[in-house]
Order: sequence, then C-alpha cells, then structure tokens
Amino acid sequence: MDANLRTGQKNSVSEQFVPDLRSAHHISFMHTREVNADWIYPSHEHKQYEINYVLRGCQTMVIGGAPCRLEPGDFVLIRPGDIHSSSSGSIHGFIYFCLHFEIDDPPLLHLLNAFPRSAIAGSSAEGAAVLPALDKLAAYAVSDRPFDLAFRTGIQAAFYELMSKLCSALSGGADASDEGRPPHPETAHRIESLIHAAAKQPIYHGYSHGERPLVSEIARKLGISESHCNRLFKKVYGLSPRQYLSTIIRDEAQRLLRDTSLSVDHISSLLGYRDIAHFSRQFKRWTGVSPRDYRSGLLPIQPSS
Repeated sequence: MDANLRTGQKNSVSEQFVPDLRSAHHISFMHTREVNADWIYPSHEHKQYEINYVLRGCQTMVIGGAPCRLEPGDFVLIRPGDIHSSSSGSIHGFIYFCLHFEIDDPPLLHLLNAFPRSAIAGSSAEGAAVLPALDKLAAYAVSDRPFDLAFRTGIQAAFYELMSKLCSALSGGADASDEGRPPHPETAHRIESLIHAAAKQPIYHGYSHGERPLVSEIARKLGISESHCNRLFKKVYGLSPRQYLSTIIRDEAQRLLRDTSLSVDHISSLLGYRDIAHFSRQFKRWTGVSPRDYRSGLLPIQPSS
C-alpha cells in the first residue's frame, strides 16, 4: 500500500499538529492563611517548589539569607532547597496564599531554576502577567464548593494556566546563550518533541521512513548548529539527544513486550527496526537479555532515565 495513502498524507491540502505532550505534577498542598502581627515561620527548606503570594497586608521573608518585603500583589518563587523564613511586616497582620508543587517537566524546571530572582512585584510586567492565574488558584483555596472531580480538575487546569503564565513571564530572564534565539528550555523542548515524534512515528503509523533523523537533521530544521543542539539539550535534560532517543525506544520496547498479544517480530517492526535480529541485539544491549527472555519475566522493568 502507498505509504502516503496509509498515513492520510495523500491528497492532504495542509496539516498542523501539536507535538507529543508529557508532564506530571503533584500539588502537595495549597492554602490561604490570615495571621496577626506577631506571626513568624522559622527558617526551613523543602523538596517542593513554593509560590507565596500576598493578598493583603505586608510580609517579610528571608530567602537564602536575602530579605525581601512583599506588598499586596507581590509573590515569591521558592525553589527546592532554598532556606527561607517568614514574618509579618504589618501591625495589622496579613493574608497570603501558598502553593507547594512538584513537576516533572525538564524544560519548565530549567526555566524556573534559571530565573535570577525569587521575589516578583505585582506591579512588574512579570507579576501582572501571572497574577490573574494566581488569583484563580487562590479562589479555589477559599471556595466552599464540594471537593469533587469537577473541582479537582478545575484546580489542575488553573495550575497549568499558572505554569503557562510563568513560562511566558520568566522566559525573558532565562539563560539564553545565543542572541536572537529562544532560551534553552524552549529550544530543548522543540528538540525533545522532534526526537519523540521520530521514536513514536513507526508505532503510531505502522511504518517507518527508514533511518530515524540524525541530530544534525534536527539541528538544521531548528536553524542551530549540531554542537549547540547537543549542548543545550544536555543542559536541560541531562543526557544527549541520541541517548534520549535510545531511552524512549527502550521504554516503548518494554511496554510493547508486556503486551503478549504482539509477536516479537511485530514489535520489532513497530519500533522501526528493519529486522528482528537487529532489534534483539539492541534490546540485549539495553537490558542484558533477549526480548523473549524479558517477556518471560527474567528481567524487571527498567525505569525511565
């Protein structure tokens, strides 16, 4: 069968698509609190990110030894491991909203960690962009609605809206090595999307164009050098594009082998290998056993890198 017909390309006029999206998050807790003038929160640290947003009154915080005063509308982004303390900055006390979260999204984490400041004024351009999303989450924290599925998914949606606004607001302060190019997290995400699409194309469409694209082809498509492509991707993801592609294919191979309705030969084809022997050799390099032995339960599932 014509490959273009098989994949819907034949007679297509145009096509636009959104790359594969993957992200995981955990909202540890979020709350609003009203305190009096004598309230203090001693120095501490935690593994989550924290956003502390002043709704009324004034708050004094010390983050990493640096004091800052927060007026209504101001907020701070506290990173994991940042030692911080808090006290009232007003004789009338204050009200604040606090969000603790963890997120598994390397480009976003890189952006959050690259931003040079913790405190963001509500009157600044960054603050003005983010405050509506913060207000939406704060409203959920004080709502008396039942904590049902609709309420929970509303919080999730508001959280990702906040992350989107943070990305847009903080991108201007992120590390960008090359003038005129997007900051590292944005470019690294585009590279990751192209790698993921290359890995999943045979699985989704049941065919392969042959060899998967090289890093040089991805770099050329993005208008950057191959060395720059490798360098910035490793800075954000902690491994090279080629290593990342290998982990995706490995994880997909393990996932497909757990489906006993698929033959090993079929899985080899779905993963884009020309023959089962090539797939078997590569799988053994990854895991130490053959695909059939893996399926027999001789090896536990390898965690994703």
